[in-house]
Amino acid sequence: MAEKENTSKKSKITGPCPFGKANWLSKFTFWWMFPVFRYGFRHPLTQDHLYDVLQEDESGVLGDRMEKSWDAHVKRCGEKNKKPSLYWAVILEFKWEWGINGIFLVISEAIRILQPFLAGQIVSYFQPGSTLSKTEVYIYATVMGVSTMIELLVNPKYFFTCHHLALKMKVAVASLIYRKILKMSSWSKHATTSGKIINHLSTDLEKFTYTLESFHFCWLGPLEIGIIMYLLYRQIGYIGLLILVVIVVLLPLQVVLGWLYGKLRMTIGAAGDKRIHLMNQIIAGMRVIKMYCWEKPFSEIIFKLRRAEMAQIWKAYIWKAINIGVFQTATMIIVMFVFGLAWYMGVPLSTRKIYSALGWIFCLRLTIFLFMMYMVEDNKQLSSALKRIQSFLAVEDMKMFPEFDEMTKSMEDAGVSVCIQDVTASWHVANDTDKDEVTDKLVDKEMTQTFSLKNINLNVKQGELLAVVGPVGAGKSSLLLSVLKELPPTLGKLQVIGSVGYASQTPWVVSGTLQANITFGEDIQEDRYHRVLRACALYKDLDQMKFGDQTRVGERGLLLSGGQKARLTLARTVYREADVYLLDDPLGAVDTDVGSHLFQKCICEFLKGKTRILVTHQLQYLRSADRIIILNEGRIVNCGTYDELVKQGTEFSTILSDHDKDLEKKEGEEDKNEKRKGEKNTKENTEEEFSKYGSVGWRVYKDYFLTGHPWLYLPIVILLLMATYASYGFADWHFAKWAESADLLNVQRQTGQSSGNLDPAVINMSNQSLEQNLTYSISPLNHTTLYSNGTSIVSATQQYVDLFMKTYLVAISIFIVGVALFGMAYFRMSVCISKKLHNTMFDIVIGAKTHFFDSNPVGQILNKFARDLGMIDSVIPSLAYAVIETSIRLLMQIVITCIVNPYLLLPLTPLVILIYILRQFALPTTRNMKRLDSITQSPVFSHISDTLVGLQSIRALGMDRKFLTDFDRLQNKHTIAAFMFLACNRWFSLRSLFCLNVYFILVIFLSLALRDSIGLSGGLFGMAINYLLVMANPFEYLMRVSTSLNTQMTSVERIMSYTKLEQEAPKVSEFPPASSWPLYGEIKLVNVGLQYSDDTDQVLHNISCHIHSQEKIGIVGRTGAGKSSLLAALLRLAEPTGEILIDNVNVLKIGLHELRSKISVIPQDPILFSGTLRKNLDPFEEYTDDQLWDSLEQVQLKLKVQSESEGLYMEMTESGQNLSVGQRQLVCLARAILRQNKILVLDEATANVDHNTDTLIQETIRTRFMKCTVLTVAHRIHTIMDSDRVMVLEHGKLVEFDTPYKLLQREDGFFTNLVQQTGKAQAKHLLTLAEKYHKERS
Repeated sequence: MAEKENTSKKSKITGPCPFGKANWLSKFTFWWMFPVFRYGFRHPLTQDHLYDVLQEDESGVLGDRMEKSWDAHVKRCGEKNKKPSLYWAVILEFKWEWGINGIFLVISEAIRILQPFLAGQIVSYFQPGSTLSKTEVYIYATVMGVSTMIELLVNPKYFFTCHHLALKMKVAVASLIYRKILKMSSWSKHATTSGKIINHLSTDLEKFTYTLESFHFCWLGPLEIGIIMYLLYRQIGYIGLLILVVIVVLLPLQVVLGWLYGKLRMTIGAAGDKRIHLMNQIIAGMRVIKMYCWEKPFSEIIFKLRRAEMAQIWKAYIWKAINIGVFQTATMIIVMFVFGLAWYMGVPLSTRKIYSALGWIFCLRLTIFLFMMYMVEDNKQLSSALKRIQSFLAVEDMKMFPEFDEMTKSMEDAGVSVCIQDVTASWHVANDTDKDEVTDKLVDKEMTQTFSLKNINLNVKQGELLAVVGPVGAGKSSLLLSVLKELPPTLGKLQVIGSVGYASQTPWVVSGTLQANITFGEDIQEDRYHRVLRACALYKDLDQMKFGDQTRVGERGLLLSGGQKARLTLARTVYREADVYLLDDPLGAVDTDVGSHLFQKCICEFLKGKTRILVTHQLQYLRSADRIIILNEGRIVNCGTYDELVKQGTEFSTILSDHDKDLEKKEGEEDKNEKRKGEKNTKENTEEEFSKYGSVGWRVYKDYFLTGHPWLYLPIVILLLMATYASYGFADWHFAKWAESADLLNVQRQTGQSSGNLDPAVINMSNQSLEQNLTYSISPLNHTTLYSNGTSIVSATQQYVDLFMKTYLVAISIFIVGVALFGMAYFRMSVCISKKLHNTMFDIVIGAKTHFFDSNPVGQILNKFARDLGMIDSVIPSLAYAVIETSIRLLMQIVITCIVNPYLLLPLTPLVILIYILRQFALPTTRNMKRLDSITQSPVFSHISDTLVGLQSIRALGMDRKFLTDFDRLQNKHTIAAFMFLACNRWFSLRSLFCLNVYFILVIFLSLALRDSIGLSGGLFGMAINYLLVMANPFEYLMRVSTSLNTQMTSVERIMSYTKLEQEAPKVSEFPPASSWPLYGEIKLVNVGLQYSDDTDQVLHNISCHIHSQEKIGIVGRTGAGKSSLLAALLRLAEPTGEILIDNVNVLKIGLHELRSKISVIPQDPILFSGTLRKNLDPFEEYTDDQLWDSLEQVQLKLKVQSESEGLYMEMTESGQNLSVGQRQLVCLARAILRQNKILVLDEATANVDHNTDTLIQETIRTRFMKCTVLTVAHRIHTIMDSDRVMVLEHGKLVEFDTPYKLLQREDGFFTNLVQQTGKAQAKHLLTLAEKYHKERS
């Protein structure tokens, strides 16, 4: 029964969104959202609890609409020779929606202008000698109450529609961006990055959110100023016009301060980018940093960048504090200026006039000093953001290939599938001026010089297997892309008959299940599907997965190894029926035995009869190809069968020597990925948000505010806050008494100058008023008697008028100064908190165990240093400031209101309880809806990243429409989540404001009813009613911003969680080994085991061996055997069990730096960091320039570095990409030479380099490290055949350990089997090498 009830409730918040069919009252009151709140209060909300997106908000509908509008706009501008503007295209496309919505704003602003007039009339009823009848005052009060309720309906409606319209604009432009991605050329794809495009969607489009709500103030603001100035002139004369002087001074000041703040935000963004850029490299290269003991120099660099960033943030906060101070005190300054001058000039004013004028001045606070200022600022930001997006929309589209019908007939007759005649093609784009310097270096060099085709002539017959080989940069991938029609020919003709399938060189996997990645939107053909799984060797993997082919692969295949991703990519390609298959090195990322299976079972058998063009680097498969073409520098230098090419004297081994590096690199990646897969949890490793369903605890707030220098800043901030708002309340109290006294003085002067002309009732009221003034005044005059004659009364009243105004001016001046000082102190405290949080988190992260970096994606860790820290730097301080300041101000106003009329405490208490209950009821749903808003946005960004990576594959598979549909579906999910979040905010704010308005109406009617019984003062009642008039917006803002702060504080919680990570062992020990240790480099392993974490399997099992001094050891084994894990144990990248002795010192008992600094490492992936070459070689500056030059000379890099004008100080781009892979590896070798350690570890250091560099490295190691102990993890067996001994690992166990020659004498040995898998010819060659080195040693 309970289950049925639950299902019934759930069904109410799914299906079509009720907003579409709701009546006008439900839309105005957001009643249609109540079922969501009712369910969300008791249950956590998930994506299953989202309504269907509104038809008008659908991504496809808005995308079509915006695409049509943009194309028409571009066409019109072209005809008129004008530059198109995306800003105006969007604004004009939605002009009717935002134009009509302005009617609600006009009604709201009209009511705000009417209310001060009504307030003035009501206040005058409380003054002595009032001529208003009770009926009239109750009519005014009723009109006030009704107008307040009307404003309650139209104001949230205006802002909700603005935000809804901004959401539609964001969806429309986002859809336009995605459609451009699908159409842009391959060159354009290389000239941009997914980061830039996601930045357009996440940051640039957000500028729509607040721009629209202030848009109408460009005309309404000046009109409102004019109306209010006229009304002030009618009430208080020419003095009222002087507000224009204050506005003319303060508004430009605000704009200038906003401009300065915006400019500094750009500087801060650039400084933050530098830090994040380096952090990205540090996190990605953390293993290398730990192996080299480089934590300290990188910490110093990061802290230096952070100090520079924080200096800019502090400057920005200075301007922000002043700007906030101007906004908060602007109306106070106007009030001081206008009424101070009126008092000084002796202008007669009544309470009615004073409070009407005061109300109108307060109307200007939001109109001028908030909305008009932000209108200028937000429009400028939106315009700039849309210009950036427009520059992306202007990139080159994919060119259409011409069809040559005359070629098709002759090709069919000749049985040719692909015909290429005299084709010359290049990636070069002459007029591409938008690329930044790094893009120029990377893209131009790689694509214009290397990846181009020259005069290609080739016919590929139907059913033929054509192998394509050649050195790096020969144009192999470019040839496939030209057949794929991604690389348009500048000369010649190209024709393909039939459909094309394409497997890219870089494996491409999208988020989803394994099955979805293979079928890719096509119907499942069971027989073909299972044959594909067998052909691509995926059944073994599926057996190991709990959910089989329904296993989710993670973002970009995060949970798969490199080999699995490669096989999945191939499976997707061959599952789709095509006539021509283009296979770009699909065998490069897998082991030799798996590669052999793929070639025989998939390429030769499954695709038999299909036209196949295979780019490969493996010689053993060339014999099976029907034909082979050899490319070099974009030209076909040879073509024929294997036997024909051999007869012509073609040296395939030279081609292989340039290429087997790619095979081994992929095998290395396979091994590394297998290892890391073992390190990760078996479940999908996605970031779990803290406080997923619950609220952020008060402990997080406490930890945040106690992080900086709480003993210094917190007392100052609290003291300033209390003093500031105490002076504000004190000032307002005396202003109210001044208004009342001024009104009394005015009555006295109008009635007569002597007691003979005064009405006895007026004298009595005057005495009562003076008594009240003496009672209420905190600093009364030294009067001991009241005056009974007219002259004395007028004189005394004048003295009170002067005293109250002077007190007010002093107190309000203190408030103005206090606001500025409080802002400065608060933001200074925020800067200290940000700095301390970053530094603490960085220290903990850089000291974390290596397993943490292996089991968490780089992006997830980087997100803490980028997004979360960005929130703490800029968003949270502003939100917290707003919450603190608004709460104190509202509290002060409510307290004073209740002091004026104590009976108001009676309705206030239940109303506060009601608002609290409402908040508790609404908060879970609002918070969860915000979480869903964030969660549903992530798949949109992931989809864009996936699309950019696999753009060529998408077009080759003809999946453009599917991917656009998927994008629209994902964006629709985010749109409805964002829409419902907006509605949640307005649902709560409208109801909380309704409670406040009820209280406001009660204040008026209770005060009217109790006027005579409690002797209510007109001045103080005027102050109370003005408080309540201006309380609605701050109160609604407080409710909204406090919820937002609660949501954003999860960033603090996530960062706090990173300050509690498990740390590595100490860097130094209490009893370190001698500085000369180790003298010999002798290594003993005794029962060594290794487990990366408690929730992963053991990867090494009881390994024991003895490595002699100066011995050269090769370490081999299949993928996942534990080769790299053995090195990790030696370097203590994970804490092993057992004993590891180096020169009889147990390295498990010394400090990590004491161990790692004595072992030189050349990693598989040569990692360099941004900065100078010198910093990359010697970050501690321990060596002289001569020593550095000497090390570079030994690795033959000296001439290359000397050719650069900066020499040793030449700048490295990210990951050292301005050097080739080989050169980067040589820099790593130079590092090892500099250290002069007795132990050298190579994690297949030559896997990524060409044949010449490989030879150089091997020769350098033999000569330079002849007297060192060398451990080499090998993926290519021939590189360790000259080793003294070879360790063979299998499933984490040491199964063989002897000389290569002796191991090969064991017919069924592990090492023998590894050698045999390389092929007969290669195995024979390896045996010859082993025999040769064995004889040399003998």
